[in-house]
Amino acid sequence: MKKIALTLSVLGLISAASVAQAMNVPLTSTVDLSSSQVKELVQDRGAIVLATGPGLYDRYVANGSYCSPNEETQSAYVVTKDSNASLIGYTCVVDNNDS
Repeated sequence: MKKIALTLSVLGLISAASVAQAMNVPLTSTVDLSSSQVKELVQDRGAIVLATGPGLYDRYVANGSYCSPNEETQSAYVVTKDSNASLIGYTCVVDNNDS
C-alpha cells in the first residue's frame, strides 16, 4: 500500500510540473526570491510546485491539510536569494508508521 501511495504522489508531482511545462508556464524559482517571499507564496497558495534549481522542483504545502490521508508533513528547507537553508513550509511524505 505504501508503494502505491508513493507512486501516486510522485505521479501527481510529475503531472503538475509537466502541465506547467506544456503550457509554457515557468515554475517559480526559490533562488530568485527572498525567504519571506517564498514562505508567503506557500502560505497564500496552500500547495504549490516550486523550482529549487535547474531541473529540480518539488511540491510545498502550508500545512498537513494539503497532504493525502496516508501522508505526513516534513519541514521543507530550500535555497532562497537570501539563505542557503530557509524553512518555507512542508512537503508531504508517506507516513512510515502505516502497516
